[in-house]
Amino acid sequence: MNLFIQLLRSLFISMLAMLAVILIVLFPRQVNVTVTETQLLTDYSFSFQQYAHQIQAFFSELFLNGSLGVNRYQFPVIEDVLLVMGNSMIVIATALVASFVLGVLKGIIDYKLDQTRFRVFGSFGTWLMQSFPDFLLILLLQWMFIRYFPNIRIFSAEPWYAFMIPSFFVMIYPMLYIARITQVSISNQEGMLYLLVAKSKGLPRWLLFYKHVFTNCMGTILTHLPSLMLYILSNLLIVEYFLNYPGAANRLFIAIDYSVNFGTGGNYEATTIIGIAFCFCLLVLFVQWISIIARRRYEVK
Repeated sequence: MNLFIQLLRSLFISMLAMLAVILIVLFPRQVNVTVTETQLLTDYSFSFQQYAHQIQAFFSELFLNGSLGVNRYQFPVIEDVLLVMGNSMIVIATALVASFVLGVLKGIIDYKLDQTRFRVFGSFGTWLMQSFPDFLLILLLQWMFIRYFPNIRIFSAEPWYAFMIPSFFVMIYPMLYIARITQVSISNQEGMLYLLVAKSKGLPRWLLFYKHVFTNCMGTILTHLPSLMLYILSNLLIVEYFLNYPGAANRLFIAIDYSVNFGTGGNYEATTIIGIAFCFCLLVLFVQWISIIARRRYEVK
């Protein structure tokens, strides 16, 4: 029953977050522009009537017609969202699995190296890598590919390996995040009473580590799985935009149509933003449910 309540609570929070996104996205953004001989004048006035009309029109189209309308290219929004989400899902799934597995392995290695004179390559090296701005590291790696691997087409979605480079860029910082969590979790197990009892029974050191320490740390690591997904989604926008990858994050940036002069541009696509945000929200909710269910298996033993 407790598990069901946790799952239901995460669903309720996700629904509230999605509702907040819808209300923010549908907020009236029309700006009146007047051009004179000497200057460009802009005027904005908020209307509750217009705001209510946009909300009513959105939900009417969604529930009565089962549609989100068409985008700026006169293409159905739902089909557009599914297309770009399909391109991004392979990047997200690859980065999620790789960053979790490699992050856990890196955390174990960091813990081992911290007990030797090579600790500079352990947790200190992980911390040093995390201190670099993510966009700077991505730009440096992109420059390295262009400079030293000119045969690799990093700005094209046509090659079969097109998803691998974005996945690699996206997974770097989430991997370091999980490595740090793993190393700290293992270090916190040192000196625990159950370890002293198990050691007194003559268990080998490797068996003691993997059967007790690592298993008990998995519960703590899995609690950070939703944060890992948020980390990946936040990096996805930078990577897809810099690599011109036709994914959902890049499409979201285009749909916002930000203008330095007027804020929101004339090609602002509210329903496209809502559709992509809904898909991202489902991903986060799904990972949260996996984390909640998996944590129950890894209790202190």
